[in-house]
Amino acid sequence: MKKAILAVFFVALSLGIHAQVTQHLTGVDSLKIGSMFQLNIQTDFPLQEVLIPDTLSAFRVLEKKIRKDGSGSVAELSIIPLRTGTLSFPKLELKSSRIIGSGSSTDAFRVFVLRSRAEADTLLRDIKPLRSYPAQLPFWLYPAVLLVIVVLAIMLIILAFKQKAPKRQAILPKPVPTKVIAPHQKALDALEELWQSGLMYRNYLEYHFRLSMILREYLEASLGFGAIQMTTAEIAESLLVLKPQFDKEYINILHYCDMVKFAKVQPDLEDISLQTEKLRSILKSIGSKAHV
Repeated sequence: MKKAILAVFFVALSLGIHAQVTQHLTGVDSLKIGSMFQLNIQTDFPLQEVLIPDTLSAFRVLEKKIRKDGSGSVAELSIIPLRTGTLSFPKLELKSSRIIGSGSSTDAFRVFVLRSRAEADTLLRDIKPLRSYPAQLPFWLYPAVLLVIVVLAIMLIILAFKQKAPKRQAILPKPVPTKVIAPHQKALDALEELWQSGLMYRNYLEYHFRLSMILREYLEASLGFGAIQMTTAEIAESLLVLKPQFDKEYINILHYCDMVKFAKVQPDLEDISLQTEKLRSILKSIGSKAHV
């Protein structure tokens, strides 16, 4: 009996030791926020599950497919990055479906995510030599003509000043002061116009682009940093330094808009109304305190 138990133990140990895992990435060139790449994993043992850690915040796994491949398995993970810069993807635990053997894990890797789209490549071309036309004037004649024109212009200006009669000073109308609209009121007006447009029923992606832009323009106008050109992660870093009121609510709304715009999350009308009303309540609260 003891020999049988030892034999089973050594078989399980050998299966765990000889488990082979290979992995490769596709679609990682010129990554941007919201663009998708794939992690392909191949094992020599039947794979039951690829465990995604709860601490994964810089990436989102959109789809996970596992299929048999002979005595092993192939897993395909569709992933999108949610931040910019050099991002580290952690090891993933691979759970075996057989009774003996605990599985294995993948290797961690890094990807680089661009801040924005890459500019178009520019080509250098040879410049053709200058062509001289039959009626072309000598080069020295051009500065001479320019000099004559300048002298004549100076003489005309001097004569005009000598013959200029004194004129009555015109009475200019008083400038009408322009009404300055507070940033929160401007954002409220834009938010109301977006809500009344009905865009949420026709094109919810465009609706969330405009909702995000209204909040970014308000943050730039009220706090004085370039929120329009920043990513959500960069805005969060700036708010962490400035520490304004409702900073967490701002980031939550921007994260919600990013998930719809880039992660292809399809919200229902209740979610859209809730996030819109949340921003409207924040702006009204700021306006009421400004009038006190």
